[in-house]
Amino acid sequence: MSRQATAVDAFLDREAAAAVVRCYAGALDAHNWAAFRALFTYTIVIDYGAIGSLTGPIAADEWTDRCRALEGFDATAHRLSNIAVTIDDDRATVTSIVDAAHFVAVDGATRMGDLIGRYTHHLVRADGWKIAGVTLAVVGYPAGKAAFDDAFAAARAIFAKRNSR
Repeated sequence: MSRQATAVDAFLDREAAAAVVRCYAGALDAHNWAAFRALFTYTIVIDYGAIGSLTGPIAADEWTDRCRALEGFDATAHRLSNIAVTIDDDRATVTSIVDAAHFVAVDGATRMGDLIGRYTHHLVRADGWKIAGVTLAVVGYPAGKAAFDDAFAAARAIFAKRNSR
């Protein structure tokens, strides 16, 4: 195989891994839970401790169900930038900056919970790239941590009310 072909194959492999991470963000915003679940290995290691959420291994089905709480928001936008991919044989690490904006209307006023953070996605090659782990590290809260927590509390309450019927 030529050096050029090897370079093209390596580029395509990195792009495929990065595409999985872009799909993660896109599926969250679209509430496309079947597509979201399809991105993962059976069990994944989650570290969302930075926002007071889950840390440790969890079944991908359970993680998908937990993320459905985003349905309590009127809209979300998980914008990724500075995506970097490192591949080591059948493992990949994809890092990115995430600007995650969450909007929910309460009593006629829109609340926004926004955070800037760093994602680290750990992927394994299994019939394409699959996510085996995700870490979220918070850089900051542009509207403040209290606004973020308030918006999430409101969205969780809306989600719980809609799903208790």
